[in-house]
Amino acid sequence: MGSYLNGIKIPEFSKLSAISSLSPGPQHLFAILVVICVLLLGLSLGRTRALISLLAIYIAFALQAMFPFFGNVQEYTKSFTSDLNLLRAAVFLALYCIIFGVLNKTVLRHRFTMGESSFVSILIMSLLQLSLVVSIIFNIVPAYIQSKTPSFIWPYLTGQIPLFAWAVAPILLLLFIGRDSRR
Repeated sequence: MGSYLNGIKIPEFSKLSAISSLSPGPQHLFAILVVICVLLLGLSLGRTRALISLLAIYIAFALQAMFPFFGNVQEYTKSFTSDLNLLRAAVFLALYCIIFGVLNKTVLRHRFTMGESSFVSILIMSLLQLSLVVSIIFNIVPAYIQSKTPSFIWPYLTGQIPLFAWAVAPILLLLFIGRDSRR
């Protein structure tokens, strides 16, 4: 049960119970997955492509909001999905991939550079981009994703104010990165 040392009871801790109490829950696993995705995104994009990716996110979001052919596309994708919000998210992701590929092959690749930026600033930029994309998708399809994600992240990613904040944050970071590279 426990041993006594100078009249004070010392509880016994089983090694097995200490290990079992460290088991991560779904929220912890989700946070670890996000960190790994951010690290991989930052490492794979690099400095110049991080800016091109940011520009592609803004353009894809604007084009998705103005896309006039959702009714036509929905007729062809009824076997895939009949949910307009899921279709809007798919169009956003498709537009992002297309725009990123096009911008990566154009002259912008040589014009946009973050050559003087540190690795940490690139990782922060990647985190902000991932948060912006997730916020956009969460705002497009809230009902579908709400049941599949931890509830503690909802106030930070859904709604007009969080979406606006995630859209402005990379621009503010670019201001600070630009200020550091001019010194």
